[in-house]
Amino acid sequence: MNINIPGIDIEKAIKNSGSKELFIELLGDVYKLMDDKINLVETYLSQENIQNYTIEVHSLKTTCRMIGAISLGEEFFNLEKLGKDNNIEQIKALTPGVLNTFKALKPYLAPFAIKGPNINISFDRAEITATLNKLIKAVDDFDLGTAEDAAKQLLSYNCTKELYAQITALDKLVSNLDYDEAKELALEIQKQL
Repeated sequence: MNINIPGIDIEKAIKNSGSKELFIELLGDVYKLMDDKINLVETYLSQENIQNYTIEVHSLKTTCRMIGAISLGEEFFNLEKLGKDNNIEQIKALTPGVLNTFKALKPYLAPFAIKGPNINISFDRAEITATLNKLIKAVDDFDLGTAEDAAKQLLSYNCTKELYAQITALDKLVSNLDYDEAKELALEIQKQL
């Protein structure tokens, strides 16, 4: 698969991610969290909540650098610095343009997020528990690749709608790097099994 996305340094991104497979997975994850992140930045900006605004643009700076969108990462870094300086006037002037550049990546990232349904593996409590343990250990070790693999594996089991909804939420938390919440939810799911 040849990847060509405007504004993204593919070689640098693969190096940052550790492998082409992880990079491709990361592109899908970024696609899934884009709308939420953009909405948060816009909401905090409209509320002039500069502290939380700065946290979000810092996170987007890191995300962009990870996927090789280096110049966009620098633009988010600039917004982060303006946030730390509490320069609301400049933030309001520059944020819409930076977010539009980020939004422009969305159609290029979509193919990496839209995968067909996984094969349905019959429900197996012991295997699901073992996979949850693997995910929890990966989260504790900050091992993104293993945590994501475990979350994807969990999605392939046939289970109740309620459990599937929880596993989908868990997958999203892992993708968003919300490790503490992911671990809490994984432990909660284990208790319910």
